[in-house]
Amino acid sequence: MKLDDMELFVQVVRHGSFTKAADFCELPKSTVSRRIRNLEQSLNTRLLERTTRRLILTEVGEAFYHKATQILEDVEKTEKEIAQRQGDYSGKLTIYAPDCILEHCVDHMTSFCQNYPEISLVLHSTSQPLTMMTEKRFDLLIDIGTQPDSSFIARPLATLQYDYFASPEYLEKFGTPQTAAELEAHHNLIMHQFSSQSLSWNTEQIALPAIPKCTADSPYVLRALALQGQGVGCLPTIMVADEVKQQKLIRLFDGQYAFPLTIYGIYHSRRYVPNKVKLLLDDVKALLQQRITTLEKQIQ
Repeated sequence: MKLDDMELFVQVVRHGSFTKAADFCELPKSTVSRRIRNLEQSLNTRLLERTTRRLILTEVGEAFYHKATQILEDVEKTEKEIAQRQGDYSGKLTIYAPDCILEHCVDHMTSFCQNYPEISLVLHSTSQPLTMMTEKRFDLLIDIGTQPDSSFIARPLATLQYDYFASPEYLEKFGTPQTAAELEAHHNLIMHQFSSQSLSWNTEQIALPAIPKCTADSPYVLRALALQGQGVGCLPTIMVADEVKQQKLIRLFDGQYAFPLTIYGIYHSRRYVPNKVKLLLDDVKALLQQRITTLEKQIQ
């Protein structure tokens, strides 16, 4: 049984004839007759008694008419509620993102909450692969680096510079690498990117170490290890501006091997994106790159 045929049956009853219902629905009379007949066959019962003068509801037909009317009203109400939610700036907005990005979006989030007080932000940080995120409910996921093929939509939002840093104590003990080839012999600290699980490393110019000293999914952990003299860390430059300024970390190779990675806003489908998600995406895209660029200039 099709919902469209149910709706057509209701129109036939309300108009009292196939002809008037056909005119109202802009359908051929033969089509209306055929679809009502198919409806009766699917229900295995007769809904209407047809005479030369009028249509008469059977007992089952009258019960079906009242039930169908209620069902159609509920469907219409549900459609309106969903349409309102899609365009509404209220309710929960669930976001997954790396801490190092959320940290620099606090001003954006504060402004967003003030402008849209009916929206409640639910923020999560996760290191799970993107394939695992299909089982989670979220409105927006922010990730860094090359995205694997998936059913998600990935929209570029900004670029983030990465470079190589080490503490003065480490360099004094193990020496300062002068070339990319020398870096392979050092203790290297490498980060797994957020949900894509790719490694942050300038693989186009520097060979990826076969056995890194440490890999972690948190840039804060790698920064702490680098500060403790445990190795050369490949880190987002926005995270070490203060440490470089205070000479707690040294930028290697004069930035020769710095490289960018793209920050993506990821959501489930290109179709029917709620307005509040579009709004946040546009807000982050407009402001995040400006903030990142300002911080990166501090160590140039």
